[in-house]
Amino acid sequence: MMSFVLSFISLISAFCIMAVRFTVSILRKKDIAVMQALGATPFQVVRVFLWQGVIIGFVGALLGVGLGLLVLEYRMQIQGFLAGIGFDPFPVAFHGTANIPVVIDWAELAWQAVKAFVMVVVASIVPALITARQDPARSLRSM
Repeated sequence: MMSFVLSFISLISAFCIMAVRFTVSILRKKDIAVMQALGATPFQVVRVFLWQGVIIGFVGALLGVGLGLLVLEYRMQIQGFLAGIGFDPFPVAFHGTANIPVVIDWAELAWQAVKAFVMVVVASIVPALITARQDPARSLRSM
């Protein structure tokens, strides 16, 4: 069940990144048209967007794993802080012990990071393909 939830969260974030990539392609439409007018092939335009997606996916996966491990390491301090302000998300009655138990499955962690990376790269391909197919003359005229 945890794998399903994490995959769903990764999928939602990939769609958010795709929406951002569409926005960037619209905002940089003139720059892309100039690149195409100067002789850039559609593959080169796709490659620019794809590399940006690879960088975003790699950094995001590393930050996600790092921040997740950091939260797991300091889970008791975080729970104490939240309980101190009146919100206890995991009361002792819920899990039956004073400590929040944790088991780190390194294979699952690596699998989720790889899935998140792949989803972000795939989500970057769609806006790149649409942007690469635009007509440079029409784009420069409409700006």
